[in-house]
Amino acid sequence: MAKPDFYGIDDKVIPAYQLAASILDFSHSRAVNKHKLLRGTGIFSEDLVSDKKLSTHQLLQLMKNAQALTPGQDCGFLLGKRLFPGNYGAISNALMHSRNLTDGLRILMTYRSQICPFLDIKYYATPNSHCILISDAIGCHEQFKFIVELYCTALVAAVKLILGQRIPFQFNFPFPKPKYIQEYEVHLGHRLSFSQPVMSISFDKKWLEILGVNRSDSLKHHALRQCKQAQIPSQGFIEAVRLKISKHAEYGLIKVAEQFCMSPATFKRKLKQHGYSFQQIHDEVGKQKAIYLLQVQQLSNEETAHLMEFSDIPNFRRSVKRWTGLTPSQLRMTTPH
Repeated sequence: MAKPDFYGIDDKVIPAYQLAASILDFSHSRAVNKHKLLRGTGIFSEDLVSDKKLSTHQLLQLMKNAQALTPGQDCGFLLGKRLFPGNYGAISNALMHSRNLTDGLRILMTYRSQICPFLDIKYYATPNSHCILISDAIGCHEQFKFIVELYCTALVAAVKLILGQRIPFQFNFPFPKPKYIQEYEVHLGHRLSFSQPVMSISFDKKWLEILGVNRSDSLKHHALRQCKQAQIPSQGFIEAVRLKISKHAEYGLIKVAEQFCMSPATFKRKLKQHGYSFQQIHDEVGKQKAIYLLQVQQLSNEETAHLMEFSDIPNFRRSVKRWTGLTPSQLRMTTPH
């Protein structure tokens, strides 16, 4: 069996000159001591101007240090604005020369592990909107909120880069409304919802086909040829497990472990290393599927329970309530923005 195409939290696959260099540059602009910033990360100054590869664990610690050492609550937002255009070279060029937003999102999805190795990203469509569903790909946990702030701001910047204007996104966050809400409003807009069952971003479909201001097929293809030279696994370990469970709902821990060429004990240790249990990921997959079928597809309880292979409706209702905090009927009425 071929080795799964994923990176673990300690696998050194992320070029140091990308996000890590951006964090160092931003922190320097805020007069943060470089040695304090790098403390405990295993990253050295010379790594940031070389071909050195870092792990997501190292980057998570670096972000944690940056948060602690930077005054104010705008660190993630301001750092996100630096990413595009920023230290992503050919990827930034390919985005800049995208034909339209559909083209740009396709590039973002193809090279997501190079741009954003921390987040699992899926797309789906409602009759009037395009939606991006976001989950933890690697085991971010306490850093997830900061990473969401960073990459949501980067998305706003990237779309402005492509279209030459800022578009109205609807952001739905799975955490409570923060005290520093003004930072969200300044950098992301006023269409914000908090304490939602899942993290999602949506926008009107009309924006997908508007032509990019710097569109150029020749320049885009040249940049994409450069992008392909970088070999990075396509998904994080938790994302890979989530995908395997979503495709094979009938698989238990032992069977999923086999798919990753691991013994059950090794697989459990690997999950624990990333801060997850098998049941936790299994529940996440169920929650996402229930939200999609009930909220987006507007299917009945009976249809959804059948597709999710529940043998009885009461058990289905209890599971949806446990996963989302809402009953199936409440979830169906809370339609995406």
